[in-house]
Amino acid sequence: MKILAISQRVENIYEYSEKRDCLDQRWTSLIHRLGFLPLPLSNLASPSEFIENITPSAIILSGGNNIAKVDKLALDVSTERDKFEERLIKIAIKKNIPIIGVCRGMQMINLFFDGSMSQVVNHTGVKHEITFVGKYLEEESREVNSYHRWCIQEPGLGRSLVPLAIANDGTVESFYHEKYPILGIMWHPEREEPHVQDDLNLIKKFVQS
Repeated sequence: MKILAISQRVENIYEYSEKRDCLDQRWTSLIHRLGFLPLPLSNLASPSEFIENITPSAIILSGGNNIAKVDKLALDVSTERDKFEERLIKIAIKKNIPIIGVCRGMQMINLFFDGSMSQVVNHTGVKHEITFVGKYLEEESREVNSYHRWCIQEPGLGRSLVPLAIANDGTVESFYHEKYPILGIMWHPEREEPHVQDDLNLIKKFVQS
């Protein structure tokens, strides 16, 4: 079975004096639905050593943790995760390994390509309508979940990133790279029960490219 590597959030467990890499178990279910074996990545691993020895078929940058240089007042930042994922993106591009960024992962990709982030209201713990404006999709609009405080305005879109879906307030909810196999989605496909088939189809188009 092919491997789909996935980054993990960092949690500080003060009761046990532990710092943990962790992952929502629902990701395992979704990745199996895609036909891959999930491989969680340690934020302290060497991205280059990992890719040279494992060579995953694709990489997912998962949600969780604010990005340190975006939200300097956030208490859940993890600079080691920020650095790990930035190096991971760079190496994956060099090796032509598909990347899917979900929520925070989409933000990391946008920053990597010199984009910018803006604060947004009414996007946390709600559902809202999005309209698809680019290729790859099988529908014109639908409702998606939303769990983020930072968004991408179209002028803040990174180099060579093309809008794929727009929220009703004009923020970019999905994009793809015009050259590399890179997809960003701001909603969480793993949190939908059952999984949305259009999400599975969209992700498959990138991880199987």
